[in-house]
Amino acid sequence: MTAKVLLSMPEDFLTQIDALAREEQRTRSELVREALRQYFQARRGLRPGNRAPVRAAVALQDALSQAAPGLGEDSAADVRQWRESR
Repeated sequence: MTAKVLLSMPEDFLTQIDALAREEQRTRSELVREALRQYFQARRGLRPGNRAPVRAAVALQDALSQAAPGLGEDSAADVRQWRESR
């Protein structure tokens, strides 16, 4: 069953909601429902990094780095340098 809810919000906020809904080709209701779903997940500690598949991927990366520690390069510095050179 679906219930209707009346919400009050500043007009400029509603303008932003409508623009994003148009951009994502969703209704205003769909956008607000999805935002609330994500909020509830975050409140329960289900942020993307806390989900089981993400934790498994991080564990695999940790295991790989232990097995092949590399030569001590700083890959973040390499990426920064590459970005700045573009």
